[in-house]
Amino acid sequence: METNTQTTNTLPATVVAAKETFELACKEAQGLQIVNNFGAAFTAVNVVSLLRKALTQEVMETVFMPLMNTKIGFLTDRNGRPNSRGEVKPLYSVEVVRDAVIDAVAIGLLPTGNQFNIIAERMYPTKEGYTALLRKLGVKYFIDVSYDKSQTQGFAEIPCKITYQYNGEKNGFSIVATVKKDNYSSPDQLRGKAERRAKKALYEYITGCDFGDADEDSSRIVDAEAEEIKEQANTGATIGVGAQQEAAPQPQQAQQPAPAQPQPAPVQATAGRGRSNAKSDKLPGF
Repeated sequence: METNTQTTNTLPATVVAAKETFELACKEAQGLQIVNNFGAAFTAVNVVSLLRKALTQEVMETVFMPLMNTKIGFLTDRNGRPNSRGEVKPLYSVEVVRDAVIDAVAIGLLPTGNQFNIIAERMYPTKEGYTALLRKLGVKYFIDVSYDKSQTQGFAEIPCKITYQYNGEKNGFSIVATVKKDNYSSPDQLRGKAERRAKKALYEYITGCDFGDADEDSSRIVDAEAEEIKEQANTGATIGVGAQQEAAPQPQQAQQPAPAQPQPAPVQATAGRGRSNAKSDKLPGF
């Protein structure tokens, strides 16, 4: 406890004051329920207002910029190293990072623990980020991740079976996660990417919110720099991003009706042969 106090006291008084405002914004964001909440906009605008007040130039340079490109903080596709053409793109500016932090915190993510990445100047939730978002909603789930079924050289097709419980109802559906692969992609890396897509699909199905995917078609990431972060993201505690988005899921016929949230187009897959290595929130009896 004394160590934390001593660490805080080394910060300028203005940064300590901003810390209190930032923590208040995070607390309000954690309580923000976006599902079936018509008043969510009023809470959200207050969260954003608090964050913009807290994230001054001094606070950004003292606290958040040093977290960039670290696994304890958040990764980006600009790490100061040369790309495949020998070009070194400048690190993201304070303005870009500030907007990404605001976008992340406003939906319930934290700027630590690699819960989001910045790709092509945009914030994307990571596998850990979707885990946090699903926990925030109180969703209990189990994801059965199979192995690559594709005969295509550049892409893996990995069936994922998702079983979940939310608001007292049990249901499930399957997707085929299509992710980019090359000669250096290991089965664990590919399955990590597929797991992230499965969690994303579950979150989207329950909430109707799609925060996008950082793939080549949508974000114009075409150099080795992006490929490097995508591979790093699936060997450590970070995001798996693929080059092609799978079709969104439709729940299968289950013993109980599917939730009333908006339902995307179906993609059915055979049940997975292997289980994900990640520690999901398992359901009793599933």
